[in-house]
Amino acid sequence: MMESLHIKNFKNFKNLTIGRLGKVNLIVGRNNVGKSSLLEAISVYITNGEENWLREILADRGEEIRNVEADKINAESVKQHYISLFSKWEENYSKDFEIEIGTNVKGEMPVRISQVYIREGKMGRTSTSFEAIHKEMIGVQVDRNSITSAGLLVTSGSQSNIIPYNKERSYLNSFNEKCPFQYIPMYTIGRYANAKLFDNISLSPDEDYVLDALRIINPDINRIRFIDANEGRNSERIAIVTVKGSDKRYRLSSMGDGINRILTIILALLNCKDGVLLLDEFETGLHYSVQDKLWEIIFMLSEKLNVQVFVTTHSNDCVNSFARTNKQGVGQLIRLVNQDSNIVSTIFDNNEDLRFASDNSVEMR
Repeated sequence: MMESLHIKNFKNFKNLTIGRLGKVNLIVGRNNVGKSSLLEAISVYITNGEENWLREILADRGEEIRNVEADKINAESVKQHYISLFSKWEENYSKDFEIEIGTNVKGEMPVRISQVYIREGKMGRTSTSFEAIHKEMIGVQVDRNSITSAGLLVTSGSQSNIIPYNKERSYLNSFNEKCPFQYIPMYTIGRYANAKLFDNISLSPDEDYVLDALRIINPDINRIRFIDANEGRNSERIAIVTVKGSDKRYRLSSMGDGINRILTIILALLNCKDGVLLLDEFETGLHYSVQDKLWEIIFMLSEKLNVQVFVTTHSNDCVNSFARTNKQGVGQLIRLVNQDSNIVSTIFDNNEDLRFASDNSVEMR
């Protein structure tokens, strides 16, 4: 479990330290203070800055990297997308401007991402070498005329990777995740992703947890399965359910956004044992009256499966529900505040503090 978190130069975090992290963490604060960015930073740390995941984050924010034509890529466009990960979208090739995401745990190395110039060379007849060069090296160790392109340098411990802006993909290392994790964005995860998550727990006792969660909305749900909606190459798998007292099968999608959101949350939680669940905007699609029961399941499964949970919210109802159901005291509230153009955190980490935060409606928006 992550015990603390430090973020530097990532998006709107110039220098943020959260000294204590709980088993279940609810993140609140005004709009544009960085609640979603905090989840993204944690995911970058877990994936060690893996290139495909960085692209996923960019795509979710409308910064998708695409080839202009087959086998061609617009280096300037790619650069602008990647620079959006850095504080103030600043183009800066200094070593001092690197993104750093890590913890205070001894022996745990942070993930570092920096903008670099790249010098390409030949290794034998067919191989190409890439050398990352920071601004401080030019004119001292490196001739400016030898620079061929620019990109990112990603390091995690002894591993490193160079991502050139002018190449479709990097040719170097691919990092492994530190632990299993699932990231649920504000919008509902795709049906195909839900189907794959369900396949991982199908015919196991974990199916009962899925049904218990769905019954928060509809107590009569009896069984759930994923089936092909139609035949052919583009067939999609959809969730269908049966209800007590009827042989008819119903599409879960016809039962409303709330029940489908709950399905995604529980499937994701069941698929990150000994890992981390990241959930953006808990209340999306959920009426306040069902939130207590969902929090109870999240608290229970986080303990049973050893999952550390990070959730954002804009809702006072969500904070109230969180405070009511945090009976074992494993949850804490993290409030992010913009203080003199620097994001800082305040922690409410016991039930008395949580009740104070709930009663006094700490800033949500």
